[in-house]
Amino acid sequence: MTTEGGRIMKKRLYRITAAALMTTMLAASIVGCSKSSSGEGGSSAETSTADTGKQAAEAAETGLNPSTPPEGVALKDDIVIGMKSKHTTIDPMEASNTQHNYMWRMVHDTPIHFNNETKELEPQLATEWSTDDGGKTYIFKLREGVKFHNGETLKASDVVFTFNRMQGTTACNGLYAKVESVEAVDDLTVKMVLVDPNLDWPYMMTLPTASILSEKAVTEDPEKGPGVGTGPWQIDSYEFGNYTKLTAFADSWRGAPNAKTFTFRYIPEDSARLIALQNGEVDICTEPATIELGTVEDDPNLDLISYDGGSLTYFAFNTKKSPADNEDLRKAVAYGIDIDSIIAVAAEGHGKKATSFWGWDEYGYYDCGGYEYSQDKAKEYLAKAYPNGGATLDISISGAERKTIAEMIQSQLKDVGITVNITELDSAGISTSTTNGEHQSCIYGMGFNIFGDDARRILQPGSAVNKAHYESQEVVDLLDKAVAETDETKRKEYYKEIQENVYEHVPYIPLYFAEGFIGVKKGTGGIDIYPTSHHDYSNIFVPVN
Repeated sequence: MTTEGGRIMKKRLYRITAAALMTTMLAASIVGCSKSSSGEGGSSAETSTADTGKQAAEAAETGLNPSTPPEGVALKDDIVIGMKSKHTTIDPMEASNTQHNYMWRMVHDTPIHFNNETKELEPQLATEWSTDDGGKTYIFKLREGVKFHNGETLKASDVVFTFNRMQGTTACNGLYAKVESVEAVDDLTVKMVLVDPNLDWPYMMTLPTASILSEKAVTEDPEKGPGVGTGPWQIDSYEFGNYTKLTAFADSWRGAPNAKTFTFRYIPEDSARLIALQNGEVDICTEPATIELGTVEDDPNLDLISYDGGSLTYFAFNTKKSPADNEDLRKAVAYGIDIDSIIAVAAEGHGKKATSFWGWDEYGYYDCGGYEYSQDKAKEYLAKAYPNGGATLDISISGAERKTIAEMIQSQLKDVGITVNITELDSAGISTSTTNGEHQSCIYGMGFNIFGDDARRILQPGSAVNKAHYESQEVVDLLDKAVAETDETKRKEYYKEIQENVYEHVPYIPLYFAEGFIGVKKGTGGIDIYPTSHHDYSNIFVPVN
């Protein structure tokens, strides 16, 4: 990144990068967010940042999720979390989703850490990092004396091994593809040369996909070795589809956890998870059903932790398949959907309308204004697409909430002359179907990370996350320019142009960012909240009473 004088610093780049990110985010919120939070601009960066601060202040006043245990309070040795989704692997290169990322953040460490409170990058396994060629080459200096769970000391060769192992893996191949070479300069120095300059690379080094493995552990035991990390928790035992048990790692460089064991329990049914929390079988209930939030709030033995979520629920058109390849039809749908009513019903009011296809806390956010609900405009575009009428559209969905959304869209579009058919699939089925391009349209979701190039996942042609199968050379060129641009003003403009492109051609319709909730035993704290819902429970504590 650039300093105020435009120079690229060779050392301690992470502080400049983080400061530049926050400056740009704040500038974008001032320039681009002109609507009030109560109406059409509820997902703006300015509004969301303010709301997050407000929530933090309220949490401090009410005692929700304190960062450290109160003095003199006895804490539980054994903590249990009830999860909606199950673990299927202990290898961080084979899964990158909410339930697995909980575990990766506790068991493993990454080169760099992102501080959710200060919004700055901080040292983790790397104490410092630098680039002197605009983000093409990075030098990482590793922390001394870090121990893996198998007793081995972290070395630069472990980092080299980790990145080379990423090739062809489910979760990390995309990261591997960005690296031209990685080498150990000495035992505590790693040199990474990227295929293309990437000023977001330090931010990508904070994600669980960058978890560093022990070369010895994986080589000696390819099945269980990937579960060996340097984090404050180590894997004790597991039964996929049932539970995963962690135990405290006494030699963690991060310090000892506040409990002795932490167990993930798979409880897919919302009501069963809440009952387990109420009767003390679990201490944490992830993703409580919105209809049951009041139950948690009214229970004197429980706390309800809320936060502004960074996961976007969106509508995607398969732009490679009829009839969704017709831009006028896409615009008719965009103007024919009443998003405010969808939030009120499907999300039970716990969501913020999205006005740009971008994360509200993502670098480069620009408020495009969103699509106004206008049956007249919808009919106008529909007449261009289908002058003789007869418009039909299939929507693929999975899950109760998205079924409700689809049913509401079905009713709303009927009023403008579009017949909607709903195709229900399970979570695995819709993932496969939309990746293969078998759908006409779908309702899906994505959690946006803090760095701008994260949007590449959902806009890059050929990406499994690109559910619209949208191909725009203009967008790809802008992404390539932005990620290598050291001038903040130009970089912000590139990201604005990308968002305007998507807004104009409508491969996606952003719907809303859902608020996040966690039900916990009263007095529970130490949870590091991430807007993506991939929280860090490393420092969690639960009072005995």
